[in-house]
Amino acid sequence: MLDSDTLQKLQNTSIEERIETIYIILNSLKNDLKKTAKPHFCQSFKVCEYSLGADISVDRDEIDEERNQE
Repeated sequence: MLDSDTLQKLQNTSIEERIETIYIILNSLKNDLKKTAKPHFCQSFKVCEYSLGADISVDRDEIDEERNQE
């Protein structure tokens, strides 16, 4: 945690200096996360192909017309 003196100093600095401080803190966090992060491995899987029957052609314009008529 920040002590009250440090917090007071930050509140009295310019916006640019506060943004720079945030940038430094975020970069520090980013570096720490890179050091401690475990590699993420995706588990492979097999895609099963199957048929639902005959191909169905869909006319979107026709469907939209039917919906608009209701």
